[in-house]
Amino acid sequence: MRALEDVAFGRDLQPTSLFSLLMPIWQVEIKATVTEGRDYGLIDRFVERGIAEGGLHTAKDLARFLALDEPLVDRALRFLEQVGHLTKQHDRFALTELGLRSHRDHVCYVIEREDRRKLYFDAFRSHPLGRAYYDPTVVSLLTVPQVKAATSANGGGRFLMLWSTNGFRRQALAELANHADRDRYNLPARIDRPESLGEQLVYLPIYAIRAVDQRGRTHYLAYSQVADTADMDLSELCQTTPEIFQLLEREDLVARPDLQRDRIAEWLHRNEVDTCRPTQLDQGGWQVVLPAEAFEPAGKIPLNTLGAYAVLHGCVLRVLCEDELSRKRGLLARTNSYLTAYSRVTTDELSRRIGRVARQLGLPTALSAVRAIALEVGDTDLAGRLGERIADPIGP
Repeated sequence: MRALEDVAFGRDLQPTSLFSLLMPIWQVEIKATVTEGRDYGLIDRFVERGIAEGGLHTAKDLARFLALDEPLVDRALRFLEQVGHLTKQHDRFALTELGLRSHRDHVCYVIEREDRRKLYFDAFRSHPLGRAYYDPTVVSLLTVPQVKAATSANGGGRFLMLWSTNGFRRQALAELANHADRDRYNLPARIDRPESLGEQLVYLPIYAIRAVDQRGRTHYLAYSQVADTADMDLSELCQTTPEIFQLLEREDLVARPDLQRDRIAEWLHRNEVDTCRPTQLDQGGWQVVLPAEAFEPAGKIPLNTLGAYAVLHGCVLRVLCEDELSRKRGLLARTNSYLTAYSRVTTDELSRRIGRVARQLGLPTALSAVRAIALEVGDTDLAGRLGERIADPIGP
């Protein structure tokens, strides 16, 4: 799981437990007057500049200066008047406050009155979610009936549902008007007089990973569907909200070492490597060193697992192997999977991701070294694809 690898190798923390959570989110339908920023039409932009910078106030003067047909300029003037950028008096045009602001910011602002939209806030602080959470093709926001159906179909559910006693904080809507980082939170250029038309609780599936740093301090990092890296807003929420932090700490205490050892033993038995003994690390978490024959094709364990983590009912087990050839085959399996799934990834990103996997496996990190390993084991197809990336570093 890439989230665990991000914790261990991207942040230098020791992951000890993983919790599958359903984070309560306020879905708030609002009505407001909003100002949206759009790109200018080419002629519209030059017409406004002619008025603001050239002191040209009639269609005739603007057409002559821009070397355009007067009907074309007249159509642009009517549009800009319609969206509130211009006023007209005796065939002379002047910029409104909205037009002046648009000209200054190089953005065509348009006011939408009685605009209705849905906004999302966490249910503990009423803090807005980021823009990525508004893409329904990426993020699942589940209603209560959907949560019940999903957990019932999963044998009672492996997700822990979080509860908040806080109602939606209506002041959060007024705070949006002055929010500094508007684009990050999917907010329009301006919101005036926002009014809630109704609030509904939905649930966001996330993973919360408990980790310990070198000083023994506990950290919770939250991962969602939007990225392989931690969502720092949700991580802070898990870390600083007593209802969440204390619940997760209690859940971690319930998972005693003897229970974790039993779960690992069951996993080893299923994969026919019963003779291997797991080791609990000083700061929590477990690891096991397996022989080469434990991995595919001779064994049952996928090569992609080598150097990575298995999650067993919240228990985190790192899977290792001392055999160098097996580790090389594991690196190539991960490289091949990544290139197949993300064919358009940049070469820099490919190098970063594969380099991290190579470090996990104790192998050279450069793409040229990975290509040499592919040639060594006879994977000429993968070696060819890596060669293309090395030859064209700007790719894909």
